[in-house]
Amino acid sequence: MHKKCSKRLGNMIFQGRSSDSSCTRPIKAINRNTVHRICSGQVVLSLGIAIKELVENSLDAGATIIDILLKEYGSELVEVSDNGSGVLPDNFEALTLKHFTSKISNFSDLENIGTLGFRGEALSSLCALSNLEITTRHHSQNVATKITYDCNGKVKSQVSLARECGTTVTLEKLFSTLPVRRKEFMKHLKREFSKMCQLLHAYCLVSKGIKFNCTNIASSGSKSVVLATNGKNTVRENIINIFGAKQISALIDVHEIIPDDLILNEFGIKSPEESDLPFSFEFLISSVTHGSGRSTTDRQFYYINSRPCEPAKLMKLVNEVYRQFNSNQYPFVYLNIMTKSLQVDVNVTPDKRQIYIENEKILLGTVKASLLECFKSFPSTFKLQNLDVSQNFHSDKVSDRGIKRSLTDTSIVKKGSILETFKKRSKTEGSKSKSFDISSFVISPKRKSSDTKTADNNSENEVKKYKYQTKSPDSDVEKDAEHQLEMLVELACKLSKEDNEENIIDVETEQKTSYDDFEVKLDETEENKIYKNESVIFNISLEQIREVLNSGDDTNDHIQVKFRSEITPESNKVAEEELQKQFLKEDFKKMDIIGQFNLGFIIARLKHDLFIVDQHATDEKYNFEQLQQNTVIESQVLVNPKPLQLTAGNEILLIDNIEIFKKNGFSFSIDETAPYTKKVMLTAIPVSRNYAFGKDDIDEMLFMLQDSSQTMCRPSRVRSMFASRACRKSVMIGQTLTKSDMRRLVDHMGEIEQPWNCPHGRPTMRHLINLDLLKPQD
Repeated sequence: MHKKCSKRLGNMIFQGRSSDSSCTRPIKAINRNTVHRICSGQVVLSLGIAIKELVENSLDAGATIIDILLKEYGSELVEVSDNGSGVLPDNFEALTLKHFTSKISNFSDLENIGTLGFRGEALSSLCALSNLEITTRHHSQNVATKITYDCNGKVKSQVSLARECGTTVTLEKLFSTLPVRRKEFMKHLKREFSKMCQLLHAYCLVSKGIKFNCTNIASSGSKSVVLATNGKNTVRENIINIFGAKQISALIDVHEIIPDDLILNEFGIKSPEESDLPFSFEFLISSVTHGSGRSTTDRQFYYINSRPCEPAKLMKLVNEVYRQFNSNQYPFVYLNIMTKSLQVDVNVTPDKRQIYIENEKILLGTVKASLLECFKSFPSTFKLQNLDVSQNFHSDKVSDRGIKRSLTDTSIVKKGSILETFKKRSKTEGSKSKSFDISSFVISPKRKSSDTKTADNNSENEVKKYKYQTKSPDSDVEKDAEHQLEMLVELACKLSKEDNEENIIDVETEQKTSYDDFEVKLDETEENKIYKNESVIFNISLEQIREVLNSGDDTNDHIQVKFRSEITPESNKVAEEELQKQFLKEDFKKMDIIGQFNLGFIIARLKHDLFIVDQHATDEKYNFEQLQQNTVIESQVLVNPKPLQLTAGNEILLIDNIEIFKKNGFSFSIDETAPYTKKVMLTAIPVSRNYAFGKDDIDEMLFMLQDSSQTMCRPSRVRSMFASRACRKSVMIGQTLTKSDMRRLVDHMGEIEQPWNCPHGRPTMRHLINLDLLKPQD
């Protein structure tokens, strides 16, 4: 059966099988020219990959000097010259033909491949995407030859000329044969140039004894050096050439360590002997001391047998381990893993950046063990979670005034800091000060029991009631926590603990305990018992639920259920995706407000679906996006302009997006006559109340701009500042809302860009139930 199918996109209709006869056409081979153009577009995807392929050819030819020349950032011309072995005249015809190569002759040769290129696709693909010329001279020849090729890789002309041994490949009008890609390339030219520089850095670092020089000629004719290395024989010297001496001073060496049993079990591998480790590595990484790392992952370079690659699992592992010791920064990474060629599969993607490793688990375990061993000698800073009640009691007197009861947990912490009050020093002569951990206790206001009498409103007779509740999941207090509780009570006011199972502490009326000048007095009340929260028990039969669900399989077939995810932390991502697919922004104004639940949530209805909205989270997200769009950050002019020491690619990217930086409060002076890496000076930085920003924030913004064409982006610290301000100015949990307040909050959700979670990641809205499911069925 054949049907007419169509896809509508905007006002255009793309017809599928337009007639029955078209479906019965014979299957034929695509002509070679079409295949060539289709496949070539998959091999060379960007300016960076085009230059990468030419640089790899030069390295495979044994070059020690590689010069890269670009005109107008590579849009007009790309030229790569080297002093390698050159090409014999007999190979001129085959040089640019598809899958013609001298590297391998059969598939088994891949197991021992020692070159960066081996498929014979690069030059052939570049012929199809640009105007290609090659000038080459083999050491056995007296003169060089300039060869011009057509789009199919066929020789058009040959001209003899003078040149030293080596090869020069010239590309004119890259992507000119693919109009859409050419237009996209020109649109994001500076960004593509920046990515090319980043890719080129990887080869400059790992190539020892090889000089790289990259130059750009602008449309005005001015010539600028983008990158230059001195052909040093160590990686450290190459790092200094590219990133400066300051970067190398922050790096440390990592040596491979046999993983212990804990790490071996984590990765599910057997214990290897030291001699059995199938690899070795050269590993440099940022120190974990604060300030040694970076705000982004823009300087992380990974290699397998000196081949630049992107091993996703390894990259994730290195960053995770590093951030255990320095949670605010990312490391500079240089990791070159040396192993046997037959244990690696590089023939995975066209650009050879994704690689499969035979002993990947052993590699991951070894890298983790090596990093942990390397970092363990560095000091780490952790947030203190425990309050230490020891040796620091002051002669403060506890007020006998009753502590007022508050409605919110925030007020409890501020006004009822009872635990902090106990941080006193007992001056009883001859007694030892005691130390214990009270972080396991939670203070919360007492809930009314069913037989609670109305307390006297007289403030002189009012007492604040608290319960001390352990974090144990059981109702019984665990022995250790119970012991700590007894010490706390004994120190404070000798409260007697009568009922362990019910967690009730009785306080005798007018009880007074004194430790020299440390005094606690509890005022008289009708009831001095402190209760734990009562649980409400429902009689629920699982059999009845099962019967209802089973019976609903047939009777509810006509009900359209759009939302199926649960309200659990594990389902947050699924629930958010579900809302994005099924819920339109204009639907917020169509929702009916049912009311407020528990002074923290809004219950709203859209047709047959019931939703719960977090009143604080949704207002916080609205305020956050308003701050993002409308806040103008003030600038502080620097007394002395500060050099940024950016790479050439990042410098060009900054100049191209200068308005975005100005909106964030940064100001720069730009000297167009200065060489690359020295054109830009920082003249003013954004300041906002207690926040000050600097070079790390600039680096982060440049990293964000490399992979996006945003009209506005903010550093993460600015975002964090706005999130904090939005939180403080938003509707709080516990605040009573009128119907108009709830209407306003829900309507605001339809006015913001991303209404599904607050800046801190909490969900703003979740689906509760489809009301049709509650209707009785016939």
